[in-house]
Amino acid sequence: MTDYQEFIQQVFQDQYREQFGVEDLDRLEPQDLYLKREIDGDLAALLHAQQVLDNIHVKALVVDKEHQKKGLGASLLAELEEKAAEAGVTSITLSTKSYQAKDFYIKQGYEIYGQLEDVPQKGVVKYHFVKRLSGL
Repeated sequence: MTDYQEFIQQVFQDQYREQFGVEDLDRLEPQDLYLKREIDGDLAALLHAQQVLDNIHVKALVVDKEHQKKGLGASLLAELEEKAAEAGVTSITLSTKSYQAKDFYIKQGYEIYGQLEDVPQKGVVKYHFVKRLSGL
């Protein structure tokens, strides 16, 4: 780890200790979760998420092009939501871009809480979504 990374980590850890106390420091480390779907032994869809405290953030949800529109992505999100509810997670967040899956996430019950025009480049919109799990 470079000196820069150590400096960043130290400042954040100091902030975390002040905000959350020493006993919650472990919960501040992102916990990776991978869910997958295989078809005939080949990887067809993958969801990568990270839990920090009571939130899970979906880092990536990808479905192989030939297997899209078959419910694989929806089944991965449903499995994630089930695992999240069992773990006491209260929200799931994710981001997508206008050329990706905005309508898919809306159909799955995710709500847009913010959007950025021309990010990461002109003509593209980046959407930020949340789904509250308190009702599950």
